[in-house]
Amino acid sequence: MTNDPKFTTIDNSETLLEYKGHKFMLIERSRGVYGIGTAIQLYKLDGFDKKHIKELGWTKTDNHGGPDSTTYLRGIVTLSQCKEAAIKYIDSII
Repeated sequence: MTNDPKFTTIDNSETLLEYKGHKFMLIERSRGVYGIGTAIQLYKLDGFDKKHIKELGWTKTDNHGGPDSTTYLRGIVTLSQCKEAAIKYIDSII
């Protein structure tokens, strides 16, 4: 078992993260007013179950307020920034 994070792109909106013996997914989903914004969500995988852990950051604004106070990263961010944030967040909860 390695503690180095391993990212595997599943498709344009999903990335598998294997880290510290656990599996996670980064999934970009519609958010905000009329679902025109997008944000990357962190999920923990347990077999076929997936549990939402944290909204990491918005990658596209909805032009109406955007990220709320529960989002880990503020402002509009990239997938790369969310990958780094996911590792930091996982380290803080494991």
